[in-house]
Amino acid sequence: MRIVTFATAACLALLGTLVGAQSVTYDFDRSADFTRFKTHAWVRGTNVSDELNHKRIVRAIDAQLTARGFSKVEAIGNPDVLVAYQASFDRDLEINASGLGGYRLAGPRSGTARVEEVVIGTLAIDMMDAQTKNIVWRGVASRDLDAKASPEKKEKNINKTAEKIFKNYPPASR
Repeated sequence: MRIVTFATAACLALLGTLVGAQSVTYDFDRSADFTRFKTHAWVRGTNVSDELNHKRIVRAIDAQLTARGFSKVEAIGNPDVLVAYQASFDRDLEINASGLGGYRLAGPRSGTARVEEVVIGTLAIDMMDAQTKNIVWRGVASRDLDAKASPEKKEKNINKTAEKIFKNYPPASR
């Protein structure tokens, strides 16, 4: 019985710490020649409705593309790639437990658990070859969002997320 109590407490405690982690993935077209992509233009994706955060996301992505040698042009300016982002939000539960178990399982066997709803935001960035209209690269990040974050914290989090997404761009050579 003590092992079950300990295992339950450990799982609840770990779940509370894992929820705050950020997950980042990317994928790309192995046949694409990424060395020829030098200019980009924006096209509409599934943007956030909040204009302030939309501007933060676009600035963060533009900064990462500029750091990788891209120049921004208008869509009518014959860009090499078209860039769009998609943002989505989901709700999940976070469980925080305390007081379960004790030193070597001999401590108190009671405790508290608190369940809170958290909002998980996902940001996907797509780069499409402007000539073929095929997606050549996609980066995706998901993380918990803090609705009470200051504007400075939101800016910092968005910039960090864009940096993590573009960490693997351009993809390693074949």
